[in-house]
Amino acid sequence: MRGAGKTDNVMRVRLVAVLFMLASVLPAREGTSYKSKPKNHEKNRQMSTNAYEAALVRYKGDTNILVLPGLVADKGRKRVEVMAETLRLRAGGPCEFTVIAETSDHGYEANLISFAKPSDVHRALQFIGTDPGESFDPGSLRNWAKGESVVLTLAWSNEPPLRLEQLLADKRTGKGLPETGFMFTGSRMVSSINDPTNEVYAADEYQPKSIVSLFNTPYSVLEVPYFARKEDVYQNLIVNPERELPEGEVVTLVIEPVNKDGARRVKDLVLQLQAGAMPTNSGLKERLSGLICQLKESETVLNAKPSLLSVFDALAALDRKKHDYYLAVSFGDGVELGDARALAMLFSTIDCERGVRIEPPPAGQLHYKAFIPPQQLLDRENRMYHPWELSLSEKDGHVSGVLLLVESVWKEGATALVLETTEFPVSSPQDLRKELDAEMERTRKADGRPKPREIMVFAPPTLKYSHLMNFLEPALPTHRTVHVYLDTPMPPIPGKKP
Repeated sequence: MRGAGKTDNVMRVRLVAVLFMLASVLPAREGTSYKSKPKNHEKNRQMSTNAYEAALVRYKGDTNILVLPGLVADKGRKRVEVMAETLRLRAGGPCEFTVIAETSDHGYEANLISFAKPSDVHRALQFIGTDPGESFDPGSLRNWAKGESVVLTLAWSNEPPLRLEQLLADKRTGKGLPETGFMFTGSRMVSSINDPTNEVYAADEYQPKSIVSLFNTPYSVLEVPYFARKEDVYQNLIVNPERELPEGEVVTLVIEPVNKDGARRVKDLVLQLQAGAMPTNSGLKERLSGLICQLKESETVLNAKPSLLSVFDALAALDRKKHDYYLAVSFGDGVELGDARALAMLFSTIDCERGVRIEPPPAGQLHYKAFIPPQQLLDRENRMYHPWELSLSEKDGHVSGVLLLVESVWKEGATALVLETTEFPVSSPQDLRKELDAEMERTRKADGRPKPREIMVFAPPTLKYSHLMNFLEPALPTHRTVHVYLDTPMPPIPGKKP
């Protein structure tokens, strides 16, 4: 019975994971029981309407000024002023958003309600010359949000200006948030709730309708300029007891770019790695030392010598006080997978806020983290889901493999899940694509749960990068997440003789 209990626990964990996933993607229902509006809300809304109508008259014909409901943007001053009202949250209580739209249901966990729509705030920032970047999105292998930094300040009568970060405190440090500004990533365009054929600005239509988020999300106009998971924010960020806001007071949220001279804070770097002319029996250290490396910013080569050591010297010399650096890594065709794994371990030490933030891979490439795969996925009995498993081998320059479909199923009369496996010989990239498509079609017809679009690859470390990518190329449009295991054979198939 010990095994059955273990399986039940796994099932419970899986069920919780599925419920959490659904809660994160479905739109919240209107009419939530939480209090979302402060006192004086109707009065404040009318005040905002009056201010908008007055601004239209005042700035009529002025091409340097953009007037939208709830905001005024000044191109010459590089400044956006958003009319907002304060929410009174419990001192020391959790807070996940600082600014939300007026139609949000999340007033119970935000500091301010904006009378300007999220998409209008986005439009205003573009009007003053600040372009959106790219929001955090692990599904697209974007592990870092990217965008220009802006400073947000609260201004209201008889009070000195207040940085927005000062409204929050971190329980881990006992201090307020660092005044690092916020990043303009922009919210995603998504299908409308009522009309899937129509695309809308997600923060306008989908809850929580965030304008400024304290965690990384694809669906907010602005977010913190560092890595912040939702669960960590909920557990650790609180309303600053020393900066409590009165309820229902009208304030001006001032948004200004950190660099008002138009200089970009974001810097894009590209690192290209090619195999050197080292003998095939050379050791790992010699092969890495012999790599031909080029680090570029636009057309400028930054490394003095074409060596890996010179690249790291150039990265260490970057000015991180003035700029945020994003690095795209490209492996050359002749790089062996064992070398790619060693490089990935090096990249993992610099892929951080104080180092460089590594970008999603270029087309036809894998993210470097593919070569540092999660070891827990090797445990078929206890992992939470089953990716495809692909074992590759090479003979006389030809790569072929075996594709394995693993499923957890209930057998009639059984008391626990049973693993079922199906093997598919794949002698070419086209065979791989054919089997993936066949399984997706079978699942669709059976109205079953789609299989995770991930592939575990088991390959020899001497396999060339180009050979791996040529084989995976047809699969990557639908299966971008790849885990490459080297010197690790595919786990034994139940019931199959070695």
